[in-house]
Amino acid sequence: MKTFCLRHNLEFDLTRSVPDMAALFAYYLADGADVILRVDYNDKRFIAVLEKDGKVWLSSPVICNELVSGEISRCVKLAVLDVFNQMTGQAVELPWGILTGVRPGKLAHKLVDSGTGFAMLPDYLQEKYLLPQEQAQLLTNICKLQKQLVPDANNEAGIYIGIPFCPSKCSYCSFPSGIVPKDEESQQNFLNFIEQDVKNVVKLLGMHRLNVTSLYIGGGTPTSLSETAFARLLKIAADNLLLPSIREFTVEAGRPDCFSKGKLAAMEAVGVNRISVNPQTFHDKTLKLIGRAHTIDDFYRAYEMTAKSNIPVINTDLIVGLTGESEEDIAYSLRKAAELKPHNLTVHTLTLKRDSALFGTQIGLTTESAVRMVRKGAEVAGEMGMHPYYLYRQHYMLGHLANIGYALPGTESIYNVQMMEERHTVIGIGPSSATKLPHADGHHISRLSMPKNIFTYTTNIQQLGEKRMLLFKE
Repeated sequence: MKTFCLRHNLEFDLTRSVPDMAALFAYYLADGADVILRVDYNDKRFIAVLEKDGKVWLSSPVICNELVSGEISRCVKLAVLDVFNQMTGQAVELPWGILTGVRPGKLAHKLVDSGTGFAMLPDYLQEKYLLPQEQAQLLTNICKLQKQLVPDANNEAGIYIGIPFCPSKCSYCSFPSGIVPKDEESQQNFLNFIEQDVKNVVKLLGMHRLNVTSLYIGGGTPTSLSETAFARLLKIAADNLLLPSIREFTVEAGRPDCFSKGKLAAMEAVGVNRISVNPQTFHDKTLKLIGRAHTIDDFYRAYEMTAKSNIPVINTDLIVGLTGESEEDIAYSLRKAAELKPHNLTVHTLTLKRDSALFGTQIGLTTESAVRMVRKGAEVAGEMGMHPYYLYRQHYMLGHLANIGYALPGTESIYNVQMMEERHTVIGIGPSSATKLPHADGHHISRLSMPKNIFTYTTNIQQLGEKRMLLFKE
């Protein structure tokens, strides 16, 4: 492994921005490395200096007019990128420029809020952050649409209920979910704590003037619960949280192997108006390889049932880069998804996180192929009349690409925008859920994450509710 040690004359922490750029060249931060990277700031200029085997490389000066964290990070990244490029002679691919965070949309919103007009935003992103023109325009278009979909308002909020169970564990999955308990008593006991958590949120809503516009039940896979337990979950949510202000009520029903007419009827009965039914691929061979206990025919049956229901919006997810799939396989899945004419299509790029079974394995699809298939996804979505309305990125993502959500006009998910852009309050219920409270500047948040461990969550439910209350009083 190639390593470097870092020295600088700043009071700011550079142990994120610098390694992010060095990693593009396969260099990693370590004590006692032979390669020394020094970052100096003088006279409003950043310069990065690399020393290796008696040789020295200097970056071009990067002017920084304001010593604030975001601008420091931008300038340091540019200097480090330049000096590593000189030392290695390697021109790295930058599909998202120097942006390494999971929410590039937050930057676009911040720039617009500070006075950068939409007409100037693409050029600004290209110049200052090295975004390719395609991504700069995509980010601009999404930001502009989001401003219309979910206007900036301090009292707007979404509610998320997380059910940490699945019928089986997919090999690429890193979510902290477990296999659903088979016995009804265990499921009902768990719902007792969810109900208590919901009651705590009802109290919180009564104390603060929040305009709750979205309610989302996700996981895990909520439909992995029995029909009786799932119906109870929906009733708890609807009876307590389905306020007149709510415009969308979404249920993540992504796994066809735990879908049924009874569960669909329960969703219809409480007014669910958005549902996600996900194949991830249209190849049975791949489903078996990734640990899914269903077939494509099972997916078609679940989708057909949903299409015939009175639930007006259906989302379908696909993943680019699954084990063993070629460009032709992915293109086939995109075509088959388009034939169903869903209202939303989310094109994910495979991400192998440390908690997934596939972490550390070799991905068969090349970066170049992944880029082509992500573009193919955009092309197919466009042919269906959809436009991109949200995106996010993850670490260890194939090709450093992005997950992009497409929607027919008028069917965009409010909750997805609220959760991803972090400009509106989101209240989390259940293990691993997060409550996010945006600050007045619209770009920083206070956050409370519920424990991943179910036992820790259930045994501390009252204290956790009190902590969430305190978050809103700070």
